[in-house]
Amino acid sequence: MPPKTYTRLALVLSSVGMLMPTTAPAQEAGSNALEEIVVTARKRSESVLDVPISINVISEQAIERLGAEDFTDLLTSVPSLTAYENGPGRTRLSIRGIANGGGNDNDTQNQETVGIYMDEVPISMGAMNPEFNLFDLKRVEVLRGPQGTLYGAGSLAGTVRLVSNQPDLSEFSGKVDASVLSVAEGDQGGGIKGLINVPIIPGKLALRASSYFTDTPGYIDNALTGESDLNRALSRGLKLSTLYQATDDLSATFTFINHDYTDNGRPEDLDRAPELSRDFPSFDGYDDEMQLYNLTINYNLGWGELVSSTSYFDRFVVNRRSLDDLFGAALPPTVIPNELVDSTDTETLVQEIRVSSDNDGRLNWTAGVYFDERDTFYLNTFPVPGADAALGIDSPSLYGAPVDNLFWGFDDLTVKTAAIFGEVYYDIDRWTITLGMRYFDWEQDIDFYQSGLFNGGSNSDPRPTGEEDGVNPKLNVSYDVNDEWLIFGQAARGFRYGGINGAIPEAVCAEELAEVSRQGGDTRFFDSDSTWNYELGTKGSFADGAMTLSATVFSVQWSDTQTQRSFECGFGFRENVGELTSQGIEFEYDARFGDALTFTLGGAYMKAELDQDVPNLGALEGDKAPFVPELTLNTSLEYQTPLSPTLDSYTWVNAQYVDERSTEFDLENSNNKLMDSYTLVNFRTGIVWDRMDISLFINNLTDSRAVVRALGRPPFDPDARIRVQPRTIGVSLRAFF
Repeated sequence: MPPKTYTRLALVLSSVGMLMPTTAPAQEAGSNALEEIVVTARKRSESVLDVPISINVISEQAIERLGAEDFTDLLTSVPSLTAYENGPGRTRLSIRGIANGGGNDNDTQNQETVGIYMDEVPISMGAMNPEFNLFDLKRVEVLRGPQGTLYGAGSLAGTVRLVSNQPDLSEFSGKVDASVLSVAEGDQGGGIKGLINVPIIPGKLALRASSYFTDTPGYIDNALTGESDLNRALSRGLKLSTLYQATDDLSATFTFINHDYTDNGRPEDLDRAPELSRDFPSFDGYDDEMQLYNLTINYNLGWGELVSSTSYFDRFVVNRRSLDDLFGAALPPTVIPNELVDSTDTETLVQEIRVSSDNDGRLNWTAGVYFDERDTFYLNTFPVPGADAALGIDSPSLYGAPVDNLFWGFDDLTVKTAAIFGEVYYDIDRWTITLGMRYFDWEQDIDFYQSGLFNGGSNSDPRPTGEEDGVNPKLNVSYDVNDEWLIFGQAARGFRYGGINGAIPEAVCAEELAEVSRQGGDTRFFDSDSTWNYELGTKGSFADGAMTLSATVFSVQWSDTQTQRSFECGFGFRENVGELTSQGIEFEYDARFGDALTFTLGGAYMKAELDQDVPNLGALEGDKAPFVPELTLNTSLEYQTPLSPTLDSYTWVNAQYVDERSTEFDLENSNNKLMDSYTLVNFRTGIVWDRMDISLFINNLTDSRAVVRALGRPPFDPDARIRVQPRTIGVSLRAFF
């Protein structure tokens, strides 16, 4: 978007704010006013309309209407939020066109561009973001733009916060949610969820417990083996949260979450096979188990609040991938190709202590310290039973790998981070100036080993220690036009850490390594990259609180971009090459008409383009970033009406539009796949009486076969598609007590 366009948009947004009523007293909200939404995006409780940043909030009711099980189900409901999807638990989020692409799912150096938090706990993991079930969440907050001061590295493009309902000290309550459903071209499934809140000692001690079991139907068949619905998935989980109110000023909350997920195959259909089917024999199911422990202590200081959050996060993933097309022809007919088996075991310890002031004066602030340590052991294996005998080799003595392992290797990684952060908020009449800063110190150590026939032998070259420190600033200025409307501008820097590449075996990649050496490159490590984000926005309410509007124009400059260079030999490395600029506008509008009708509309228009040629990607200046749609829109309409004094009904319709996308920067690249634009329509209608809610829902009403991810890098990835789930029809029953 040219600078003149930005100037015009900025003037429009300013004019919208200035045209709002300028009387100082707030008007009383009308009887049909929208409910106020309170968020903790800046680590303090405040109305979403008072937070001078671009933020989208998905309420608990909106999550239930969508039937969303995890944050991937919310993608098209949030302007500027997109993803590089590769199946549950393997989704890479993108905000404002800043995408994390390249590398395999389990790559320990494939770091995130969007930070993900479960309450106080950072859980994002690059290409394998964990997807906890959304049951009993109070809301999901999506903070767009770099959040480097309060949330640190990994929030290069923004942050997603999953905010849980907390234990209630005064009221015994509970909820049961059961559903059955059927998928077109697939099978049947369903799930059951339940929660209970118990004040063990009223006013002092309460327990909130929730659990879920979900059977997600499959719809991908195997044309070769005859297996049906192979991507069927099961997930189950438990959450326990205990709140102890020691005194009026001191409280402690302990939370434990366990989540298990397993499926029988990736949701991919191959171009060469019939739609929604594939034709290779390897099993590529996925297993994901995680436990999260958190202790949060809150102390009211009178003039502010002290918060200490201590967390431990443990996750074990087994991620399988078919390599039949790559190695099937190289093996004797008597040997059946097997899948590559990756396992990743990660343990993370996080400690944060912060203090936030809370007074009526002009000056308020938040300051804190942060520390984390993440230990990751990644095992990469290609076991093929009978391979050694069929090929006449001895893998242990010749290639340093276990018997019948054509490749075997590991990364043993430790990353430590320390930071001091803070934000200061100063009011001058109707103006508020926010200054933020974060100092970080990062260190990474890695040991690795690679072996096997396809590695050309064994190697374990020592890697250097990765170290970096620095400062990330933020400036935000906002102006209260009146008590219902504000305008804001912000400049902020986001960042993510660099890393250390594993060694590339000279036995199979000698020529390509020599070429990198001649170019003066270094395959051993890569540096951090960063973004500078500039935005101008406005938000507020009008029509006596019955309507709200927010809109933001932005420009993001991404420097020293971490990109993946792939070698023909099958290996590759990460390096800093390229500059990219993403520019656009995002907006949300919510309105309530009387007591019956609620309408929402949101969208984003953005262009993310390279500022210079990037030879290792075959990309040129001006090429558009892959997997980033220029235009996304979403809208919903809900109508509620009473049927009797004790019986109400509702009907909800939601539509989501996503523009076309490509898989490569260079549209002429032979590997490029174009993903067409698509529109999804979801529908739900139900009745509510007493403490019951029963509804009929149809997701993907038109039974679209839209592609959310295209694959095509032969021979590693045959041409394939990941599509939206076909039309899904079901019934849901919720009971409250």
